[in-house]
Amino acid sequence: MVLTRLKFLTLLALSSVFVGCASVPANSQYDSFAAYAESVFRHQSAVLSRLMMLSEADLLPDNDSFQNTEQAMHDACNLLNEYAERQNDGESISLHFKAKVQASVESCDNSIQKMEALLASVDQNPPPGQ
Repeated sequence: MVLTRLKFLTLLALSSVFVGCASVPANSQYDSFAAYAESVFRHQSAVLSRLMMLSEADLLPDNDSFQNTEQAMHDACNLLNEYAERQNDGESISLHFKAKVQASVESCDNSIQKMEALLASVDQNPPPGQ
């Protein structure tokens, strides 16, 4: 799944969805919204890869906070991922949907950062017996 998601990066970067009135967050390092959206997508892919590796090694904590944060990330990034999938499949994408994707990217970014902070705590405090 992660490898398939990486194919979307090129399509996402070339997409016209992220031009026009979309803007980057205040105090951002990005020159354009397209660069910001691509960075968020890449960041999410990296975090998902890390989650899968930790899961396979049975190193993920089994607690509500962790599971809720992971689900919140999936929910917040759903539109960005759906857009990438539609674009990859060559589907026509409405302007309304593009606007919804644009409006969701910053929330997706914030949720990824929260998930990454929890993953950092896993690195510092591995489960007992590890």
